[in-house]
Amino acid sequence: MPHDVRDRLASALAPFRNRNAAWELAVFLARYWSMPGRIVGSFAIDRRALATHPELNLTEKRIRSAIRTLEKVGFLDRDIPPSGSKYKATEDGLHRKPIQFVFGAEYASAFLAANKRAAVARGRLSRDRRAISPSSSERLPTAHSAASLKGPKSRSSSERLVNLGPLVKECGLPPKAFELNPKLEAALDRLLQGIRQSRGG
Repeated sequence: MPHDVRDRLASALAPFRNRNAAWELAVFLARYWSMPGRIVGSFAIDRRALATHPELNLTEKRIRSAIRTLEKVGFLDRDIPPSGSKYKATEDGLHRKPIQFVFGAEYASAFLAANKRAAVARGRLSRDRRAISPSSSERLPTAHSAASLKGPKSRSSSERLVNLGPLVKECGLPPKAFELNPKLEAALDRLLQGIRQSRGG
C-alpha cells in the first residue's frame, strides 16, 4: 500500500474499535483492485468467499463491519447501480444483485498517483539497465584477451615488485642466501674442528 494511503487510512481508522479488521480488509482490497488495469472499475465484496480466504482471518460478521467502517472513513464508496431491477433471476429464485464498490475519491487519486510513480520508476530502471550494459568499444579484443591469459614472456624488474616489497627467488629463499659469509664460514670450521676433537680425531 502506498505510504500516503497507508498513513491517511491508519489515522482515519484510529478511533474505531474494529480498526484492525478494517485495515486488514483494506489492504486485501488494495492489493487486488488498486492496480492500473482494475482501479477504474468497480468490484463486489463477497463476505462468504472472503471468510474462507487463506489471506484473511475474518468472519462474515467482521467483514460486514469492516466494510461499513471503510465506507465511513471514505476508503470505499458504493458504485452507482445501473438502472433497472435490483434483483436478478437465479435457479433459486430472485436474488439481490451484489453491491459494487469503488475506492473513495481521495484514496483513488492517491492510488493513481502511486501507479504513475511506479511506472516512471520502472521506465527509469529499464533505461539505467540499458545504459549499464558494456558497449563494444569497452570490450577487449579476443586476441588481446588470449594473450593476457598466457602472460608476457619477460618482465622488467619493476614489474616484479609488489606492495609488500620485492619478490623472492623461485626457490623461496632471499636473494642473498647463496652469497658466502666469511665470518659464518670460519665459525662453522671451528665448530667442525671442535666436534672432531671431542670424538678423538
